[in-house]
Amino acid sequence: MKPVVLYNLCDVLTSCDLLRSTQNVSIREQVIMLLQIIGRNQRFHFIGSIYYRFVETIHRYFRIILKAVLKLYKYLIKDPRAIVLAEIMNNRRFYLYFKVWEQYQYFYTLIDYI
Repeated sequence: MKPVVLYNLCDVLTSCDLLRSTQNVSIREQVIMLLQIIGRNQRFHFIGSIYYRFVETIHRYFRIILKAVLKLYKYLIKDPRAIVLAEIMNNRRFYLYFKVWEQYQYFYTLIDYI
């Protein structure tokens, strides 16, 4: 991951007021810890030894950051009606792929109101 992408992710998390830096851990360090745990499949104990933090602290910040990143679904997940062309959506050849969309159309309308 390039540093620009990391900085943009941190900026998005702070601008949406989902994450704040604390006295002990900055936002960049929190996001980097999350990315190392998820991306490299490293354990909390190993991350704690790298950043000189207790495992409990790593676990606490992991949960906070993960919840913040999951709340970004409003900005990252787009409505399929806006993305897929009508000629593809109405084509019988692709019907199996959009079958799920017909079953859960009510669910997507609820997300729009939230």
